[in-house]
Amino acid sequence: MKQITLSIFVLTVLLTSQQIFAMERKKVEKTNVLMYSLTSTLKTIADDCGQVSMDIEAKAKELGLEITGPQIWSYHGVDGNPNTRFKLDICLPVKEIKGEPGIFKFTQLPEINCLSEIHKGPWNQLSNTYMRMFGEMSRKGMVPNGANREIYLNCDFEDEGNNLTEIQIEIQ
Repeated sequence: MKQITLSIFVLTVLLTSQQIFAMERKKVEKTNVLMYSLTSTLKTIADDCGQVSMDIEAKAKELGLEITGPQIWSYHGVDGNPNTRFKLDICLPVKEIKGEPGIFKFTQLPEINCLSEIHKGPWNQLSNTYMRMFGEMSRKGMVPNGANREIYLNCDFEDEGNNLTEIQIEIQ
């Protein structure tokens, strides 16, 4: 009997995790953020961003801001070509806008409609999830608007297999 119960538990966990990571169409509400904007390419993104992701969190703490979620990287004009220049907004969700942001700025990310999926694993494999999502969009007649977001739910620099990144492809 214990083996049957354990098997049912394992099956339930597997089905639940597949549902959690399932692709879905959804609406994302407006979000107040502390933001840094730059222009980059897929080839140079690591060098172009440098320490910004750590600096933005340090600035929020310095200003006494309540961080309300994980970092959101908002991409505009990425086409998959490693040399194409695009706009990148590195955003940290905050409860309120207060204080002098220095090199950062306060803004509100707009509400969007998107196709969303959780990518589990290394960031160098994100393109596989993007390709699957674009294929699904094409099959369902969804039209992307040229922007997407990555929400870094869990970042594990020691074991990239534990990374969880929500990909949101904005749709018209």
